[in-house]
Amino acid sequence: MVDLPGTDHDSDDLAALDFSGGTAGESSLDALDDYAPPASGETDETGSDLDALHGLTEKEEEPELELFTVTNPQGSVSVTALMDGRIQQVTVSDKASSMSESSLAEEIFVIADLARQKARSAQYTFMLENMGELTGEDAAESASLREFVGMTLNLPTPEEAAAAEAEVFATRYDIDYSGTTPTGYHGDK
Repeated sequence: MVDLPGTDHDSDDLAALDFSGGTAGESSLDALDDYAPPASGETDETGSDLDALHGLTEKEEEPELELFTVTNPQGSVSVTALMDGRIQQVTVSDKASSMSESSLAEEIFVIADLARQKARSAQYTFMLENMGELTGEDAAESASLREFVGMTLNLPTPEEAAAAEAEVFATRYDIDYSGTTPTGYHGDK
């Protein structure tokens, strides 16, 4: 057998991969002690290394969401919607106990639709105000923006949402304006 250079079987080529490198009796895992949090009672002069992460894990305060609520004249059903029209909460009071299930379901859908329109009309206003800064005083661009927001995005104006609520309340409920309470509800008929 011919001995070629670099094939000396007596040398330990794997010695380069020996990571023990420490003194006798020391484990290679002891190097991780430098990264461990201090034992209880121990503090270093700069505080824990984990204190730097504390700010990253604190829950930020949620931004205040604008909510839009519509309540039927009887006060039996209230629906709250987020600005994008999603229903956030439905509240049914004890006054709804005299309603049939189908009437209550219909009432919730009617009031939810009004709350959704009211909320989306606020989105219309928000978009016009914030995007209006881009158009400036140009009347043609402002008209195009109103058309885009109203027609393309299908957002009702605040006036349209208020008119829809007034129409539903006038046609759906028989309200006696001489007193403070409604006299009837047409949903069970």
